[in-house]
Amino acid sequence: ATTPEILAECARLAIEYDVPLHIHLSETAFEVADSRRQNGMPVIPWVKKHGVLDAKVIAAHCVHVDEGEIRTLRDRGAGIAHNPTSNLKLASGIAPVKQMLELGAQVGIGTDGPASNNDLDMFEETRLAALIAKVDSDDPTVLPARTALAMATCMGAKALHIGDITGSIEVGKRADITILNLNTLHNLPHFARNPDAIYSQIVYAAKASDVRDVLCNGSWLMRNRELITIDTQRLLDQAVLIGLEIDRFLVAREEDILSRLLAIGEFQQEESFEVQVKARISSAEQIVGILEHPDVHIVQTSHYRQHDNYFHFGAPSFERVRYREDDFLDDEGKTTNVRTRLTLTAPAKEQEFSKAILLSRARYISPATRPLRFYREYFSGAEESIIVKERKRWHIDYQGLRLYVNLDRLIEPSRDGFYLEIKSRTWSLRDAEQKADAILALIDLVGVDRSALVKEEYVTLLGA
Repeated sequence: ATTPEILAECARLAIEYDVPLHIHLSETAFEVADSRRQNGMPVIPWVKKHGVLDAKVIAAHCVHVDEGEIRTLRDRGAGIAHNPTSNLKLASGIAPVKQMLELGAQVGIGTDGPASNNDLDMFEETRLAALIAKVDSDDPTVLPARTALAMATCMGAKALHIGDITGSIEVGKRADITILNLNTLHNLPHFARNPDAIYSQIVYAAKASDVRDVLCNGSWLMRNRELITIDTQRLLDQAVLIGLEIDRFLVAREEDILSRLLAIGEFQQEESFEVQVKARISSAEQIVGILEHPDVHIVQTSHYRQHDNYFHFGAPSFERVRYREDDFLDDEGKTTNVRTRLTLTAPAKEQEFSKAILLSRARYISPATRPLRFYREYFSGAEESIIVKERKRWHIDYQGLRLYVNLDRLIEPSRDGFYLEIKSRTWSLRDAEQKADAILALIDLVGVDRSALVKEEYVTLLGA
């Protein structure tokens, strides 16, 4: 994630060099909810707080913004890049363009990028912008063709902070001109009764293939559909080779889950093992016997809410990837810090010994460098399960060993009572057996019948 310091420095550089600052803002509902949880405010006021809107901002998407945020963007002179195809393909939502225009914000039309908009066709984008605004507002008169075309041209130039030099055909502006051939089958017949008919024809009927000539800053880039500045055949040959290279990469990536993770640069730490016991208890007070025992020294305590998303891959490996978000809580239950991690595990129950002690294996673990949404798309097709719990953790020293005591209250799926987990990392079978004996001794202090220890139920529910 981008830190406040990086944002502030980017804004400072943009102001110093008088260049626009491009940033994606409020693209998804998750992004906004995450900002509220971490920063105590939505995205737009948060970036304003850190000076981002002092620069000439080009704010991409702005799907999940309210009236106050739109006014803020307008008042700070920020341009908004509306990307309808990308927002639909990624199920991000529909930007409130009607409200943006009514409030006087400068809104242009963009394509986002090839990963979320495969054809990068501005004609299709402009048509779609006009159509989805009507559906979103339940009003067929919203965003007429003339306005949509303005968003793709003069209004878009203003959103990019270059409206003084381009975007419209005027004396003193650059000669940026596109000439269309409208005498094609899909463009006929023409209707001249209404002077605005030409806008409807361009927005709703014309296609990118109708572009005949393109003039950019007075220089021809295309004449009679012939590209002048590009060796088309060489470009196509290179594109074919790049496609083959990407295919080879993807085939290799799909060989196993670890290869897929390594392909995106995840995982720095290698496998680890833990011994652990899990018990269901009716009251949190039951663990007092452990925490107040004279042989137990509490080294560290923490309190957080854990959001676990498990991606299960089934046969033949039965591996799974866990995306975990830890929201650290203060005494008032407010989030003070957020940590995200990935863990790749083999089957949850690796080995059982010493009377209900489980030996679990985490093959690889690393910080999660991308949002949950990315992993959902990346592991498309994998079965997903979600666990949310509130956890209190104590790091303790007992019998010369470092152990961890976790008290969990399940939020999703909801469960009555609490789960107690005592665990420790281990490096050898002898070490594991020693720690297993210490863990069981602590369990005896809680008064839980060893025959009633939760094993497979909890492992299946929460993961080892």
